Amino acid sequence: MNAVPIESISFKDIDIGYEPFAAAIRSIGFDWKMGISEDIQAYFVTPGGSPQRFFTLPASSTGPDGEALSEYAVVSAIWSGVGESVAVIKKQRPGKLIKARQMRLDGNKLTFEVS
Repeated sequence: MNAVPIESISFKDIDIGYEPFAAAIRSIGFDWKMGISEDIQAYFVTPGGSPQRFFTLPASSTGPDGEALSEYAVVSAIWSGVGESVAVIKKQRPGKLIKARQMRLDGNKLTFEVS
């Protein structure tokens, strides 16, 4: 299970953050087509904490627009989920700089380390 750094990726602006995130997620062997037959689960780990599931993308053959599922639909949904999850973690730790630092893939499970 290889980890890839993602701390330099913007999770606030998809025009800036999508391509670097897509390249990073591909580099760890992520195949967006698994989203057709398997739920994709996203876990987040904070320092000293155990992994907590923050979101799941249910398996589907169509994207949110009703069109056939695409790489962009799957990857952008994960990208958005990471940004929203980091925002939730920031609220739990006011005054601290919280960023997603790295990402790992194990089957259909993505784990993001934040600090």
